[in-house]
Amino acid sequence: MKFVTAIRKLLGHGSLNATGIIVHATAGASGQSSVEWLSQIGFGYHFILERNGEIIVGVPKEQRAYHAGISRGWAGRNCNSYTIGIAFANMDDGKDPITKQQLDALVELVDALKLKVPTLKWISTHKWVSPGRKTDPVLWTPSVEYRGLKVWK
Repeated sequence: MKFVTAIRKLLGHGSLNATGIIVHATAGASGQSSVEWLSQIGFGYHFILERNGEIIVGVPKEQRAYHAGISRGWAGRNCNSYTIGIAFANMDDGKDPITKQQLDALVELVDALKLKVPTLKWISTHKWVSPGRKTDPVLWTPSVEYRGLKVWK
């Protein structure tokens, strides 16, 4: 795993005791360009997976990130208060592929997070926690279980 620092600091919004992960797509040209935009509007992800597999570290995993917006998951409303947000750098248009390097980085990152955050039990996508409002990631859908985490739909 190759971690890189975000070009701008993404702010956390209070402490986080995560029980799951929400997977997103940035709808941007690159992870770093998404960091630039997110830093201006006060939103963020904990991690962004660049197309080459590099992992941009955004909001610290112990802090709440504004990544899911109006949402509902396994623990109720406001998924930001109990999830880690991971995003593929991807246009999310159904044409821009999620690369093998990004998929490999996600596997490694999820496995590492499970060791560091033993309360993680769930994984979902933005499209499932914000149905009708979000579609990301269009090209990634986990099955019933992913890396030992239960999939919430």
